[in-house]
Amino acid sequence: MSEKRFEVNGNALKMIAVITMFVDHFAAGFYLHWLGLPEAFNSPSYEFYCDIYHLMRGIGRMAFPIYCFMLVEGFFHTRNIKNYCLRLIQIAIISEIPFDLALRKGKIDFLSNNVLWELLLGLIVLCCMDYVLHLSEGIFENEIVRRVAMVLIMFLGMGLAYITKLDYRHAGIACIAVIYFLYGATKESRLTAFAVGVLMLTLMSSKTEAYAAAMLVPLFFYNGKKGSDSVALRRFFYSFYPVHLILIYLLRVIFI
Repeated sequence: MSEKRFEVNGNALKMIAVITMFVDHFAAGFYLHWLGLPEAFNSPSYEFYCDIYHLMRGIGRMAFPIYCFMLVEGFFHTRNIKNYCLRLIQIAIISEIPFDLALRKGKIDFLSNNVLWELLLGLIVLCCMDYVLHLSEGIFENEIVRRVAMVLIMFLGMGLAYITKLDYRHAGIACIAVIYFLYGATKESRLTAFAVGVLMLTLMSSKTEAYAAAMLVPLFFYNGKKGSDSVALRRFFYSFYPVHLILIYLLRVIFI
């Protein structure tokens, strides 16, 4: 009798992203403010506390590439792209004020926007690139022309993300587009797509994004399956982003 192989499904990847995102936002929205208090700043262990902060932010770098990866998978497998976009718009709007309160020092800040807008723009870029990819008339009969047009769409999306000051700016769109370009049905192609996406973030955003390479381990065991499709679980994943931001803001108001 063969032993059952350890596997990770899509819900498990999302749960890892949720946990690492919470660690990151807790560090930025609560812990960093605590470090500014006299009892922390004057403590002989202050340097150790700062090291904990940087570690938490490093752990948080693992979340966004997973969301990008799952966005690409969702794009390929969803039966209704319009509904997918509408869900992202809805959560992005709901989350904007909690995002500002938790991570922008409690002020409404239109110079920085939550990551859902980045994912939404990324999804729109994927729709446009995929449309061009499957065109076979006129100038788009030429494969090279199609590929060039897709790259131009990617750069347009990157420029728009930069101008509108989305959370990951142009680097986030580059990550999503690269994962889309390299994504395939095999484990090797998925690992390659994710690794190159992380590389794009590291080169174009910050070297700390390299922490996300650790996610190649659970991704190696990913079985390509979504996992349980319960309504409760779907609601949890969609509501977690604004809810955890509100929680972090309230913790800061109460304790700091």
